[in-house]
Amino acid sequence: MFNQNQEVARYATFGLVAQLPSEIIDAIWAIIDDNLQGVVPLSKVLQFALIERSGAVTVVFDTQHDAILEFDLPNDYDRRFPETVAIYDNGDRQTMMLVDELPF
Repeated sequence: MFNQNQEVARYATFGLVAQLPSEIIDAIWAIIDDNLQGVVPLSKVLQFALIERSGAVTVVFDTQHDAILEFDLPNDYDRRFPETVAIYDNGDRQTMMLVDELPF
């Protein structure tokens, strides 16, 4: 899962797209590709918290309590953004979604 050597299709659910700008969705995909894959073990479900820091968005990833990684984005924070974003990798595709949209 989340294998950097394997190409998979990537999607975002309508529920997520309705609440989060595409720039932030793209930034989370880039965080996975550029900062997490091959650096920390990734399970089939990843969760990212979105928090406000100095008016901007900070994406927080907890590596199963081994480390907490934070990534500051240049995007303005909006309190209507979801608190947590999940990404599910089923081996063939990766889907970014709201936590309550997880299939289990």
